[in-house]
This record gives sequence, structure tokens and C-alpha cells, in this order.
Amino acid sequence: MNELQMYVDRLFRRHKNNKQTNDLKAEILSNLEAKVADLTSGGMEYKQAVKVATENIDSVDFLLDHGNKKIYFTRYLTELLQIALLYCLIAWIVTIPLRIIGEGIVLNGVLFIIFIIVGALFLIFRFIKANRFVNMTFTCDQDAIKRNRNLIWFIWILFITVWTLGNVAIDFGSNIWYSHQIKIGGPYQFAVLAIRYALPFVSVIIPMLFQASVKLIAKYEVGSQDED
Repeated sequence: MNELQMYVDRLFRRHKNNKQTNDLKAEILSNLEAKVADLTSGGMEYKQAVKVATENIDSVDFLLDHGNKKIYFTRYLTELLQIALLYCLIAWIVTIPLRIIGEGIVLNGVLFIIFIIVGALFLIFRFIKANRFVNMTFTCDQDAIKRNRNLIWFIWILFITVWTLGNVAIDFGSNIWYSHQIKIGGPYQFAVLAIRYALPFVSVIIPMLFQASVKLIAKYEVGSQDED
């Protein structure tokens, strides 16, 4: 078994043998042999020709499953961090008026801490210019990410529904459960009640980030954009 055959076998070691993989193996091996023959005919030594022919092929995952996408991981993550930073900033500003109740103070403080952490990570990824780091690639399962996005949205909607209905049952059904009718004596009491209902909606930034991550896969797929 020659070097090219062994190299191609290593590329497919995580994939089961079937017609698709066998056809693809034969095609890749044929292309590599043709490239090596062309390089050696030009005077290059065989080992060097093998190295040159194989250096740009490190995975076949994205060829075997249309759901797999090879993306520029660092650029993808940098923009996702930027979006997360923007969402956290907006959520932090929006929750400032909610600090009139204890839960609002805690939420606003947590958002500020998350904003600082995400901001620091964004700056690290944004200003490292090493080519190897910037051009780092990663193969992801786009179909799985889409399924996770839909699942996150479903969980979030379920959470909001249960939270809202649960509080409505407690607050406005208290006369039934505890023989104690809820009383709203003025604007402050109404604001406190409304804020308690509104606080969980801030968590919408989580499914929104999953939504953005799916769009970024298409943007940073290898071959879909020019090199910086």
C-alpha cells in the first residue's frame, strides 16, 4: 500500500464503508495520484510531491454529509461574540429601570458582569492577528445546530408560558387559593407586579443567539467569502 492510499484511508477512518464513501475515496485517490504524477514529472521528489498534494486535504467530513459545513471558526466566533455583546448591552440598559425591585437589581448586575466577560473575549478574538488563528477552520453539523435552535426556542416559549400562567394563577387566583385578593394600590405596586412578569423575557437573548449562529454558518463557510 503506497503513501497516498494510506493517507486516503486515514481520511476515511471515521466513516463506514458504503457506496458513497468508496466512490469518494476512489475519486480523491485518483486526483491525488494525478497531482503527484504531475509534480514528479516536473522534477519534484516523490515524497515532497505527496506532501504538496495532500497538504490542503485534512478532512472529508463536509463532503460526506451535506449537513456538515466547514467554517472559519475564529471569524465565526468573533462575530457571534460581537452580537452577544450587543444583546447584553441592550438587555443591561433595558433592565436599569427594573432595579426598583430586588430581582431587577440582581438581573441588571448579572447582565453587566456577562457584558464585561463577553466584551473581554471579543477583544481577545478581535485583535489576535496570527494567520493560523484567524484562518482556523472547524466542521460543524448545520442540521444539528438548526435542530438545537428550534429546541431552544421551544424551551424558551414553554418557560415563558409556564412562568406567566403560574404567576397569573398565584396573583389573580390568590383569592381562591388563599382567600387573599391581590391589591394594586398605585403606580408603584403596579410597576412591581409588571416587572416581575417582564424579567424572564430578558432571557430571549439566548434563543436569539442560537438564531444568529445559524445565519453566521452560511456567512463564514469556507469558500463562501474572500480571505481577509
